[in-house]
Amino acid sequence: MGIQSRLDEMTLLVQSFASGAVSAREFVEKYSNFYYYEALDGHESLSALSPHDLQRLAPAVELHRRVQEQVVNRLVLDANFTDEQIKLAGRLTESEARLSILKVCEELGLRGTSSAISSD
Repeated sequence: MGIQSRLDEMTLLVQSFASGAVSAREFVEKYSNFYYYEALDGHESLSALSPHDLQRLAPAVELHRRVQEQVVNRLVLDANFTDEQIKLAGRLTESEARLSILKVCEELGLRGTSSAISSD
């Protein structure tokens, strides 16, 4: 599967989580640190993105950078912690994570990001 297909698949997953169609646990399991795994910032020689692709797909890459850094990295799925403990630790509950993703999508304009993924 090529990087454009993976970007499209993961963007749809982000949309599914934002809409509530996918639980946080399922989202995290399927997302699987996608931004880091694919080295979408281009920092590794084995990155899936060439410099040309990085430029062309910049809106999609930015979406996934923010989803990874602002949501996935901060989301807590451990039921042993209260919402209060999670907030005090600077982490996110499932509902806060969903709101954060909605905010990121709104700020970046997910439609524009999706069309950037699909264009050649």
